[in-house]
Amino acid sequence: MKTILRNITMIVLLLGAFAQVNASEAYTLLDTVLKSSDGKTAKVYLGVPLIVKKDMGKSSEVVIKGFQFENKIYSTMEKELLIAELDKGFKVAKKEANAVELVGTIEKELITENGIEVWEEQEEFFFEMCTQCHAAPSVAHHTMVEWEAVFGTMKVFAKLDGEESSYLLRYLKSNASNGLLKREH
Repeated sequence: MKTILRNITMIVLLLGAFAQVNASEAYTLLDTVLKSSDGKTAKVYLGVPLIVKKDMGKSSEVVIKGFQFENKIYSTMEKELLIAELDKGFKVAKKEANAVELVGTIEKELITENGIEVWEEQEEFFFEMCTQCHAAPSVAHHTMVEWEAVFGTMKVFAKLDGEESSYLLRYLKSNASNGLLKREH
């Protein structure tokens, strides 16, 4: 009997370890809501990298890593790209300095493992708008800060409204050399 219990315990421990190792990286397909176990929520923006910890049927338990300043979570310590906004009372797991992890659930239909799929529509808009006067540069050629500077002058020429500007700048920053999307080089 002791041998059977020990073997069952070992199997459970190994399955748990496999599940942790087998966590997958994914991205949000749209702006969405992260729900914590205590019912608090956070708004999570398009294209944010997630670590999927557990499949829960219609939703997935995920972890989002970032840097907290007040109720906002950014992709970098330099606040280059806003990735989430916390509702009052949302508890984060503090790591070191301003580094935090958000843990909660997101509907599975709003998650993809294909980071390039997230940005297909924005990429089309980029080429449509930014090739009217010149050849479009490689988005990964610039950093997030460089794109903000370049885009600041170019959006006037492109005659973009506020929503279009925000939409396109998020695409550029997310796909920049230090952006959210991890590409093979």
